[in-house]
Amino acid sequence: MTDPAIAQWQTLARDATRLSDAKFLQIYALLEQLGEKPGIAGAFDAMRPRLTQLRPPRRPTVSRLFFRPAEDLFDDPAVYTRRLQRVSRGTLPTCWKLVRARLESGLVDGVAQDILKADPRDARLMARVAAPLWEAGAQALAAIAHEADSNLRFMVDNFGRDDDVLRQIQTLRDVLLLGAVIEDLKQRLPERPIGDLAESHVEAIKGVMAQLGGAEKPQAAAPVLLVLTARMLRPGVVLKMLTDMRVTGNSQVERDALTRDLSGVVVGNLLRQTGSMAKTREAAPGSGAAGAAATDPAQRLGALAAVAERLTDGLTSVNDSVAVLRDKKTAERVAAARSEIGEFVLSTVLGDVEKTLAGLMYAARTGIATPPDDMRRAEIAALALKRSAKLAGPLGIQREVAAKITEVRREIDRQTDRMMSAPGARGDPEVRRQMFNNLRLVEILSGSDEAERLYRDWSRRLG
Repeated sequence: MTDPAIAQWQTLARDATRLSDAKFLQIYALLEQLGEKPGIAGAFDAMRPRLTQLRPPRRPTVSRLFFRPAEDLFDDPAVYTRRLQRVSRGTLPTCWKLVRARLESGLVDGVAQDILKADPRDARLMARVAAPLWEAGAQALAAIAHEADSNLRFMVDNFGRDDDVLRQIQTLRDVLLLGAVIEDLKQRLPERPIGDLAESHVEAIKGVMAQLGGAEKPQAAAPVLLVLTARMLRPGVVLKMLTDMRVTGNSQVERDALTRDLSGVVVGNLLRQTGSMAKTREAAPGSGAAGAAATDPAQRLGALAAVAERLTDGLTSVNDSVAVLRDKKTAERVAAARSEIGEFVLSTVLGDVEKTLAGLMYAARTGIATPPDDMRRAEIAALALKRSAKLAGPLGIQREVAAKITEVRREIDRQTDRMMSAPGARGDPEVRRQMFNNLRLVEILSGSDEAERLYRDWSRRLG
C-alpha cells in the first residue's frame, strides 16, 4: 500500500471520531475486516481514544492473541515513556513481522483455524489455543533481540538506532514466557481496573507467586507482578504482598530488589499518567462521556478530579512498601510523584473551578434562580473541588485547597447577600429557589451542619 493510501486510511479514522457512536462503530467494523494491511494499524491508533470509551468487541487475530498477555503494558507512541518496562504500540507491527517469519507456518495456521472455531468470549479457551504460540513466540523474540544486539544492520533496518527497543522486546519475551499463567490469573481476578481484592483474589495471587518461585526465588514472578500492578488502582497492595513474604539470605536481597524495581515502575507510571493528563486536559472528541468532558467545563473538572483521585490512591498504596525498603532513591521518586500529582490538582481542578461555578451560578440570565441543568453542572464542579479537598492531605496541598474553598464560599455569601438585599427579594420565589441552590453548594463544600446554619440565617432574612 502506498504512503498516500496509508495517509487516507488515517484521515478516514480521524474523521470518523467526529461521527455518532453508531457510525463510528460501522467504520471500525469495516477497518477490522481489512485485517493487518499496512496503514490499518495507524488508523486504529487514531481511533483508539474513542474505542477505549465504547469498548466494542474485537475480532481476534493471531497477532492480537499473541500479544494479549502483555496488553496492559502497551502505550501509544505519543505517550510512551522509556525505562518503565512498558511497550510502545509502534514496536508491535515490526515485532510481529519478525516473529511470524520465525514461527512454523503450521503453528500459525493451526492457531488461526482454532480461533475461528473457538468462542472469542471464552478467555480460558483462547488462552489454551494461544499457549503454544506464546511459548514459540517468546523463543523467537529472544532470537530477534540477540540478532538486533549483535547485527547493527538488522537493528537499523527494523527498529532504527534506539536500543530502548531491546528493552521492550525483553519485556514482551518475559511476559509471553508466562503467558498462560498470566491469562489464567486474569480470569480469577476482577476486571481491570482492579479496585478491592477479596480474600480469594489475594490467595490466587499468592498461589501464583508460590508456584513460580515463592520465597526461594521471588524474581521468578516479576513478569506476572508487572502486569498485575498495571491492572490495579492500588498497585501497592501487590507490593505489600511481596514485602510481607518471609525470606532470608539471598532471597531477601532478591525480594527487596524486585520490590524496588516494581515500586519504581509503579511510581514512574503514575508520573507518566499525570504528565499525560496535564498535557491533554481534554478527553477525546466525539459523542458520549468523552465528548461531554471535552466541551463542558464542569464535566471536565469532574473527570480531572476523578483522575487525580485514582492517581493519589495508587501513590498512597505504595507508601508502606517504600517505607519498608528504606531506599532513598525510591522515596525521592514517591515524593516527586506526590508533588506532580498535587500540581496537577492545583492547575487543572483548582485553576478553573471558581470561574466555572461563577459562570453557571451567577451569569446574567432571565430570572434569578440557576436553571436545573446548570445547577446539576455546578454540583459536579463543586464535587470536584470537594474531591480535591479529600486528596489535599496525601498530596500536601491543604493550604491551597482550603483557600480555594474559602474563596468560593465568600463568593456564594456575597452573591446571596446581594440577591437578598435587592428590592422585592422577600416573597420572590426565584430568590428562595436560588437560596436553596446556594445552600446545596455550601452543603457539598462545607457539610450539612454549615448548610443548616446558613439556612436558618438566610430564612430569617427573607421572612
